[in-house]
Amino acid sequence: MNLEEARDDLAFMRALVSTTEDSQLTFGETYLACGLCYGGQMVMHGLQFLGWAPSEGQGALLIGFGPTAVFVALLIWILTRRRVAQAPTAVNRAVAAVFGSVGLANLVMILIFGLQAWRQQSLLIWLIYPCVVMVLQGMAWMVAASLRRKGWMGGVALGFFLTGVGMAFALQNLRAYVVIAGIGMLAFMAAPGGLMILQARRSART
Repeated sequence: MNLEEARDDLAFMRALVSTTEDSQLTFGETYLACGLCYGGQMVMHGLQFLGWAPSEGQGALLIGFGPTAVFVALLIWILTRRRVAQAPTAVNRAVAAVFGSVGLANLVMILIFGLQAWRQQSLLIWLIYPCVVMVLQGMAWMVAASLRRKGWMGGVALGFFLTGVGMAFALQNLRAYVVIAGIGMLAFMAAPGGLMILQARRSART
């Protein structure tokens, strides 16, 4: 009886800390889409500074709101085309809850920073908001690294922290600010998303 209980406990612990291919693939696709959309937006802002992209009119409006529209469309497509067949593990639910909470916090911060920036007519206040977003993303990845016990996730968290600090130091230099933000989104959002997709597909083949 004790041996059977030990086996049951071991199976439970393995299920607790494991990740399902379905959930990892969905998360990776979502993160890759987000990184490419908003990293691409930073690239377009850089082209605006160089005079190679429109800074006013419909073109500028498209650069400002287009990435969000594309990301929302991709997110709906990702979530509706796949039905997760495997039940989420406790760690999956915890990680999803952390990133979901960060996303909700981002929406609340848009209201806080946006309202104050509008009242004070201050671009500086609004530019602080993405710095905080980077730090919150780093926090979420730090929690994921602790739960998953994967060192590369801790590296992603550190990358987000450094990106947020770098953007804060570049608040008075919009060109540097945009460059740092773009590199951060592509390196620590798009790249990890792509890595998770590859890992999930590799696990599905084995």
